[in-house]
Amino acid sequence: MKKIVVLTGSPHHPGTSEQLADAFVKGAIEAGNEVYRFDAGRRIDEFSLIQLEDNHPGQEIEVEPDDIIKREVMPKLLEADLVVLVSSLYYYGINSALKAVIDRFYSYNHELHGGKQAVTLVSGYGQEDAFASLNLYLKQLLDYMRWQPVGSVLAADSWNEQKLAQHVQEAYTLGKGIA
Repeated sequence: MKKIVVLTGSPHHPGTSEQLADAFVKGAIEAGNEVYRFDAGRRIDEFSLIQLEDNHPGQEIEVEPDDIIKREVMPKLLEADLVVLVSSLYYYGINSALKAVIDRFYSYNHELHGGKQAVTLVSGYGQEDAFASLNLYLKQLLDYMRWQPVGSVLAADSWNEQKLAQHVQEAYTLGKGIA
């Protein structure tokens, strides 16, 4: 059994990236894993953006608010074996709510580096080439965090119900295979 944290960013309900997340979670739970999910896009009023004090020579210090990210998300993330990042394509990148949560990793960089696996689930209405910068960002993030990628679903053309259904099945199968 793995401890899995699923972080989503889209506010759309029901949205295409939400469908990917739902399918992955269903498969992961069926496989006997423990899953914690935080839907940042629908909970933005519960957390703050990263705030830094830069009046310390040579370093920045995060001013960490006592919010849901500190009290709930980070403890789960620190314990996680696998992190699932779920986003829809927003102007060639991830959506802002998920990015805000990722930015809050700052105070926990040393504790979060290494030892985790990662899955990315991304949906969007463009062709696969429209995802190039988003895929590069996710690759660089996972490399920086030293998280081992163990799977991804790229749901291009997610407006197409048949294609989306195939990608949702891929996400389910990916989740079901996590053990």
